[in-house]
Amino acid sequence: MILSHRMVIIEDADSLRAQERENIIMNYEKGHRAGLPEDMGPEPVGIYNNIDRFGIVHETELPPATAREAKQMRREITQKSKWMEMLRQWETYKNSKKLIDRVYKGIPMNFRGQVWSVLLNIQEVKWKNPRTYKVMKEKGKRSSKHIHQIDVDVSRTLRTHIFFRDRYGAKQRELFYILLAYWEYNPEVGYCRDLSHIAALFLLYLPEEDAFWALVQLLASERHSLQGFHSPNGGTVQGLQDHQEHVVPTSQPKTMWRLISLGLILRLWDVYLLEGEQVLMPMTSIAFKVQRKRLTKTSRCGLWARFRNQFFHTWELDDDSVLKHLRASMKKLTRKQGDLPPPGGLQCHV
Repeated sequence: MILSHRMVIIEDADSLRAQERENIIMNYEKGHRAGLPEDMGPEPVGIYNNIDRFGIVHETELPPATAREAKQMRREITQKSKWMEMLRQWETYKNSKKLIDRVYKGIPMNFRGQVWSVLLNIQEVKWKNPRTYKVMKEKGKRSSKHIHQIDVDVSRTLRTHIFFRDRYGAKQRELFYILLAYWEYNPEVGYCRDLSHIAALFLLYLPEEDAFWALVQLLASERHSLQGFHSPNGGTVQGLQDHQEHVVPTSQPKTMWRLISLGLILRLWDVYLLEGEQVLMPMTSIAFKVQRKRLTKTSRCGLWARFRNQFFHTWELDDDSVLKHLRASMKKLTRKQGDLPPPGGLQCHV
């Protein structure tokens, strides 16, 4: 009798989970029609005058572009022909100093998706796996045990961006399907919450299937070393935190990555896709080089407050300065690596 009762409870729980899965899938397939008013992001006051150049919807009308912003936009226009030539002759430029220099100076927004695509070799892997994404997506709809968490995370990802503002809108649907498909494609990594933010970044500049393969390529890349960061026991933020512990004596480093502007995040992401894992440590130490004098005068107990108040202010003031410091740090790191003696003979550990 007891065993029979337990079986009924298990069957009821399975039935509820199956119904929940069906309801979630139905909401995404219906799209906007499934959204309720309270599920919407912040209401814009105007269709254009409160959306910045990166797609972030602000609560109030934006002021005119600053001189620095205008300079960046003019530079993107003048760089257009150079990037067109570089992409046409990618085999010539892909390992060149010129490519590195131009990425640090800034990839024009209308070329960012193409550059990410060639950096991650997306078209080749997509061509070799013509039906894989569609198959993984359909399997994920039927079997993903993380479907509820994925749904929750999608509802919280980049909601201030015009692409992800509407609940069950086009980009939210694409993000949901990519995360389901990746869970099915790579069960060893499975699903981690940080994946939602990374996939959303890719979706800002890549179509759905390309964004999926970008995620696959990134997590499979030894040069970027992200697969370990996205194990069920950790995430990208934890990996960055491990780097930061060498320089940030605080238990709250995650906040740092949430307060950086989207424009700077994208430029740092460009550099990371180009340089790989080796750029992570210089990224986390740049702030202290910029603010070293002030930090040395700050007591240990006030260090995080000073870091929070000064570091973010510095980065948000001038993205170009951040990238210049980062480029100088990478050159210094490269020189140090070049000065190291060659590795010794192969050692076997039994």
